[in-house]
Amino acid sequence: MSYKAFFVKKRFLTLSIVSIVVMSLTSFTTRDQQPIPTIKNSLNSNTNFEKNKPNILFIAVDDMNDWVGYLNGHGRMKIHTPNIDRLARASMVFTNAHTPSPACAPARAAILTGVHHARSGIQNTHWGDGPKWRKFPHLKNVETLEQFFKNRGYKTLGAGKIYHSQAPPWTPTSQVEPENWDFYYPSPYISHPYQIRAPDEVIYPKEVNNKSRPGESDGSGKSSWWTWGPLAVKDQKMADYHIVDWANHQLKLDHKQPFFLAVGTWKPHDPWEVPQKYFDLYPLEDIVLPFNKENDLLDAFDHGRRWIHKWVEDNKQWVKVVQSYAAAITFTDTMIGRLLDQLKESKYADNTIIVLWSDHGMHMGEKENIEKFTLWERSTRVPLIISYPGVIQAKTSCDQPVSLMDIYPTLVELSGFEKPAHLDGHSLLPQIKNPNASTTPVISSYQFTWTEKPFAGHAVRSKNYRYIYYPDIGLEELYDHQSDPNEWKNIAYKKENKKIINSHRKVLLEILPKLQWKLETPEGYKIDPNGNISFLNYNELLEKN
Repeated sequence: MSYKAFFVKKRFLTLSIVSIVVMSLTSFTTRDQQPIPTIKNSLNSNTNFEKNKPNILFIAVDDMNDWVGYLNGHGRMKIHTPNIDRLARASMVFTNAHTPSPACAPARAAILTGVHHARSGIQNTHWGDGPKWRKFPHLKNVETLEQFFKNRGYKTLGAGKIYHSQAPPWTPTSQVEPENWDFYYPSPYISHPYQIRAPDEVIYPKEVNNKSRPGESDGSGKSSWWTWGPLAVKDQKMADYHIVDWANHQLKLDHKQPFFLAVGTWKPHDPWEVPQKYFDLYPLEDIVLPFNKENDLLDAFDHGRRWIHKWVEDNKQWVKVVQSYAAAITFTDTMIGRLLDQLKESKYADNTIIVLWSDHGMHMGEKENIEKFTLWERSTRVPLIISYPGVIQAKTSCDQPVSLMDIYPTLVELSGFEKPAHLDGHSLLPQIKNPNASTTPVISSYQFTWTEKPFAGHAVRSKNYRYIYYPDIGLEELYDHQSDPNEWKNIAYKKENKKIINSHRKVLLEILPKLQWKLETPEGYKIDPNGNISFLNYNELLEKN
């Protein structure tokens, strides 16, 4: 089966692309924790309910990359995120934060259970309705993040996309575990309201080849949901508006217990369809495309998605895709602004921890890819912001590598509890006390299931380098972010980088102790005497996908 046929069948026909790595079930060695001195407002570590425990506002954003204003990940074009930026100014921001997996379901399951999917027992594609993740051995009895706080006297309230879900009009699915929540809006079984769509003439314009559009499932030219374009509606008609409305109502109520309030926005996940006023902020003539290098995959892994980017280019949609994604980011920022405004007006403002995160990044043409599902910086780097009035100093920033796996233990310790033994993440309290406190490298893993032959991959992000290993074919990649922030030059096979390679390999061995490295040249590649690696038959690869 070709890349294209498999992608259409699995990504859009089922309306649920979710992939979790196939990895060894091994023991997981965590980074050692240094003793953390008592911080201001930290409470004693017992499991009894205490009225003065902090509330938690847990904001999960879907598919938002580092284009937000305070991270300036685009660099060539201003993306309007005034509300996220004001939260950043009032918080500590982690500018080198990365997802454990560049896809919604595996990332969210790992973050919320505290168990990295490299050891969770998940061995293939993980999708469907209900908390199916509980069927995997290492997750069967694990205490999830919301469950942890519920078990210690918190009221747990949720809305929108926290665990992976699909929203109507597509087949509704929700991986929420109902018993962990005192209330979930609109329901733990359908975790997001109806998503209004743009008219067919907007999302299926006549000037493009809609029958070959990625995701087209029935040949009609009108069955794909990989679409974009403006909506002639007000914000109040949008599903995420309803999510925030409900959350704001909760912030107006008199809660007798501390609360864990999880609010998940669907946007800027595709379809990139939001009200017209957000498109107006980004006129097509002002759109600047991201930096992109021709034949960028010559020395790297073939992700099998080049045909999607080619369709976008051939149909002259690249500028519109960037415009639509930017508009969706700004729409989401406006929704988050409404939530932050209500919290500020509430009686809970001074005793609420806020954590804002995105489940993974997003390519907008870099590495000849649109969307996520890779192990490069574009897919793994995400916003991560933590605020706690009186405890976390405003306007502070940490550039050490951190993982979204660190959210669970950080919230636990900030709330004055002891960390559960099963957590694979690490508390960020040392960095909260001292932004320059060092961390150890973080790992992102994924399995590419829509290629003709599935390939697992693991990325290690240290402060200055990104290392990637694809054990199925023996390919290694190394990028020096000090000189190559776009990851254009794979220097893994340069003799002078052997020590750097070995140090990053050791990080992977901590999580996958049985992992082995092939001594021979990676399958399908060649290496010249100077350590430059490239595809053997790159032109054939271009023709294939």
